[in-house]
Amino acid sequence: MCVLMKELGLYDLTPALCHLDYTMSEAGGVTNFVRQYTLASGGPYCDCGYKKKG
Repeated sequence: MCVLMKELGLYDLTPALCHLDYTMSEAGGVTNFVRQYTLASGGPYCDCGYKKKG
């Protein structure tokens, strides 16, 4: 995602796209989205994932 957004000249919007991961997980109602780091926010890597609720 970061590479594509850089190529499109829209990299400054990348953190907003990453934030949508939480919204989409909540909308599904089955999982919690978990993440400690993102490349878009200056982290050393992206470590996103989902954990089943309950």
